[in-house]
Amino acid sequence: MEPLDFCRVKKIDEKGFGFLKSLHYPVDIFFHFSQVSKEEFRAMLQEMKRGEFFLFYTSKGTKDGRRKVADLYYSLESVPQSYLPEFSQKILVEFESGRTNIFDLLFVFNEFRKINFLNGEYVREVLSAKRIASLPIPILPFLTDEEVALFKSILKIDEMATKPFWYDDFLARFNRQSTTNEH
Repeated sequence: MEPLDFCRVKKIDEKGFGFLKSLHYPVDIFFHFSQVSKEEFRAMLQEMKRGEFFLFYTSKGTKDGRRKVADLYYSLESVPQSYLPEFSQKILVEFESGRTNIFDLLFVFNEFRKINFLNGEYVREVLSAKRIASLPIPILPFLTDEEVALFKSILKIDEMATKPFWYDDFLARFNRQSTTNEH
């Protein structure tokens, strides 16, 4: 079974050809607009500007050594469940030390939340990942109050002798979130 992949759409030309970046393969993955079956999805792609749209997909190799999209999904909600365990582990690797844009990874994190795929251990692993710990501010809007409190303890905010550049922003968001939830 080919692994589940995702990316922001890099390019769709006027003839409907597109190329997707892969988490698993070094080459761009080819697809054609005709592979899109849902009308609402097709309309969104037609209006899309480069980089505004995420796709989940699987791909297959071609005879000439390239890859092309096999199955295309608009959201994790429509992805068969059998792909999710391996995909979630790949996303953890990307959070830890990957090359995928952190905001793209947060999009996937939020997709996991929408389908109730997140559990406490997975959230803890994401919050403990090097890339998140080095710049924690972007993930805060995606966390529940309990997760923000957990994150504060993982980061050991109260024990920091030297305050990183993001320290004040983190505390401001943490305090704002806590105050908002008290009312």
